[in-house]
Amino acid sequence: MHLGDDMGPNMGTTINKTACVTIGLKLNSASHTLQAYRCYRL
Repeated sequence: MHLGDDMGPNMGTTINKTACVTIGLKLNSASHTLQAYRCYRL
C-alpha cells in the first residue's frame, strides 16, 4: 500500500475504505466492528 502518496488531494473512496480498514485492524474487536460499520456507511 502507498497511503502516504494518496493522503493528499487524491483522497478518494478507495483510499477512504483502505484507511478505515487499516484503522479498524489497529483497534480491538469491539471497536473494529463499530469503526468498520461507520466507515462503510459513508
